[in-house]
Amino acid sequence: MFVIMGANGQTGGAVARTLLQQKQPVRVVLRPGRSGQEWQNLGAQVAHADVRDAAALTEAFTGARAVYVLNPPDYASDDMSASARAVADAYRTALAAGGTRAVTLSSIGAQHPEGTGNVVTTHILEQALRPLGASFVRAGNFMTNWLPSVPAMRGGALPSFFAPLDRPIPHVAVGDIADTVVRELQRTDSRTVELAAAADYTPSEVAAAFSAALGHPVVAQVIARDQWQQALEQMGLPPAAIGSWVEMREGFNTGSVKIFVMG
Repeated sequence: MFVIMGANGQTGGAVARTLLQQKQPVRVVLRPGRSGQEWQNLGAQVAHADVRDAAALTEAFTGARAVYVLNPPDYASDDMSASARAVADAYRTALAAGGTRAVTLSSIGAQHPEGTGNVVTTHILEQALRPLGASFVRAGNFMTNWLPSVPAMRGGALPSFFAPLDRPIPHVAVGDIADTVVRELQRTDSRTVELAAAADYTPSEVAAAFSAALGHPVVAQVIARDQWQQALEQMGLPPAAIGSWVEMREGFNTGSVKIFVMG
């Protein structure tokens, strides 16, 4: 039995569906109150647990060969790190109770204990679960992160927090994350996988790809540093999360944060 957290999200859903397509037994863990009928129709078992409820997680993980875990970003929290520690502690307690192996979604830059904004939450998760023999998939920038900018691109511009525009950025597709996680779930060893596409892409190259897809010119444009606060507010990011996002972007743009350990 493979237990999947975050099944209603991008990566968790892709992992669960891939396993089901392989005829593997799957139990998805949903937030309390969420309907699991869709997953039951696909052949999955359904459990419910809050990510901070160690007792409920312990029950949900019972009988698992391996579990896919991730830290859902708590953007509304005044202290994202404290929230991440609570999630990590609950996972650690539940996994230790059953001696269950975990494969964990992490991020590029997770090796840094500070200076990476909300990426620090993945560092916290790694530190909590590594002693239990967990594996980690450190993913690059999700390609889907550009999709909210499609309305702006229809007008010809791709706003970018990444700068300069000719600097390559490690990207990854959700499907590739799912395939990697499924492979890691079926292994028995522990390791860290730094995952990105075969080539890195600059914001200008991303704009060119969308230009071809949309059928009209799209030009990447750097969002000026003094406009970040306003831009993030317009994106709907809660005030408590803006500081973390700013720190993350500055760390990557200035090069003060080494993205990958290997390579």
